[in-house]
Amino acid sequence: MPATSFLINPVAGGHRGRTEHPLAERIRALMPEAEICLTSAPGDAERLARERSLDDDRLVVAVGGDGTVHEVARGLVGGRALMGVLPVGSGNDFARMLLSPTEPEAALAWFAEAKPRACDVGQVRLQTVAGQVIEGHFVNSLGIGFEAEVAASAGQAKVFRGFSRYLVAALVHLFSYRAPEMQLRWNDQAIEDRQFLIAVGNGQSAGGGFRLTPEAEIDDGKLDLCRADALPIHRLLRILPSVLRGTHGRFAGVHADRIERISVDCPAGVGVHGDGEILARDAVRIEVSVLAGALRLLG
Repeated sequence: MPATSFLINPVAGGHRGRTEHPLAERIRALMPEAEICLTSAPGDAERLARERSLDDDRLVVAVGGDGTVHEVARGLVGGRALMGVLPVGSGNDFARMLLSPTEPEAALAWFAEAKPRACDVGQVRLQTVAGQVIEGHFVNSLGIGFEAEVAASAGQAKVFRGFSRYLVAALVHLFSYRAPEMQLRWNDQAIEDRQFLIAVGNGQSAGGGFRLTPEAEIDDGKLDLCRADALPIHRLLRILPSVLRGTHGRFAGVHADRIERISVDCPAGVGVHGDGEILARDAVRIEVSVLAGALRLLG
């Protein structure tokens, strides 16, 4: 097994301490030779991962939820180090697809046996109403419009945890969100219309279990596109339960495709998230493409 670094989000899994985490103690007891790093601020996991990304005999394990996975993946993109995931967050959408164990004992045994594989990464470039340009990556999903509003509200939720906070946020925003006019260009297609939701998936689910892109594969060199027209509330309420099963594509007004790139223009400005992290609240231009095999992954 390669040299292993565990990058631990100290508040993962509802833990409130900032100096230590129960998982750190267990990992240290199971694997004394491992490097254990606790993050202290947003961006720490990405920086720590990037500092280790050129070591081709190192496994960097993201210990946390989808936000931690997002940061570690960003730090390792294009590098030679392997990435692993020990999921202890609220959503764990990406780890669910990898079948990563959630207990340290099982995870360490799994890491020792799992085979490396190439993983695609999404690349995004945004321009906001004010002209600011934002560039980033996502390893699981990117959401534009309604999904970004849900991610923003779920991230601020204090009462609910896990999937319930995404479900409650989705139900609240269903009655208040107004789909803006957008121009989309992908493959050999182009449309100009109001769009309720645009989801670009490298993984199969987002928001703790909403299977927006159920056919997505992380190593096919493609991204999966799901978009929904501006539908009336009663139709959206009928469609919502089917998203949990990934069968929403059977409804009129819901569209799916497989893409390598897409551009979206929204003059009014629209919210965008990457792996649940809000990238912008008022993006007017969004360009998304796939970096095939840009991440080395155990899973």
